[in-house]
Amino acid sequence: IYTDWANHYLAKSGHKRLIKDLQQDVTDGVLLAEIIQVVANEKIEDINGCPKNRSQM
Repeated sequence: IYTDWANHYLAKSGHKRLIKDLQQDVTDGVLLAEIIQVVANEKIEDINGCPKNRSQM
């Protein structure tokens, strides 16, 4: 249910990547930040869309 809900909002935002495994796919925080932005209808500043290491997540 949570995966479907999250994918609904990701698709609504036009995001190309969707969640298959909720625990694995939100690990880097990128998809989670995108979902929060769409649900809250606010831009989150300083999001690294391609974190290369743990400190950038």
